[in-house]
Amino acid sequence: MTTRLTLGRLARAAGLARASLLHYESLGLLEPQGRSSAGYRLYGAEEVERLRAIRRYREAGLTLAEIRELLAPARSTAGKRSEPALLLESRLVALNNEIDALRAQQQLLARLLATQEFRKARRCRSKEAWTELLRRAGFSDEEMRAWHAAFETESPGEHARFLESLGLARSEVTAIRRWSRSQSAAPPR
Repeated sequence: MTTRLTLGRLARAAGLARASLLHYESLGLLEPQGRSSAGYRLYGAEEVERLRAIRRYREAGLTLAEIRELLAPARSTAGKRSEPALLLESRLVALNNEIDALRAQQQLLARLLATQEFRKARRCRSKEAWTELLRRAGFSDEEMRAWHAAFETESPGEHARFLESLGLARSEVTAIRRWSRSQSAAPPR
């Protein structure tokens, strides 16, 4: 690419606001290649590629400070630059922790919806409707079973009332609760 882009053209091509590019410049993430005779910032192929890298890292959930560290020129160990792979590995582990926290929130929300307080206003009046709601929320069969086991352990009476509110036969309620208790007692896999 021999064409040099102004700030506005680069922003439009990248689908970003000019203010974002100026912010990146203020942080030292993106520097113009030079200036036009009229004083406009100009960017070449190298800056376009750097902007692509910045966007890719942002999409991966890295902070601007982490991106600055990744894009910084290599320094000696005394300069204390982190290994790029370590930053990415750290983000991968942090993302997994965030997913775990979100899954816990998901389980809690499903439990709250199953309590008597919310059952009255709830649209799920059958086992099929409840299962469909959990599937739409991304629950796997294993997660649904874990949800029942946790509900039975933490609030057995409420769990029984919830199952009954779905219109299940007494024998099915008893079977689900018995199975849920056996899962709570089983060692984790």
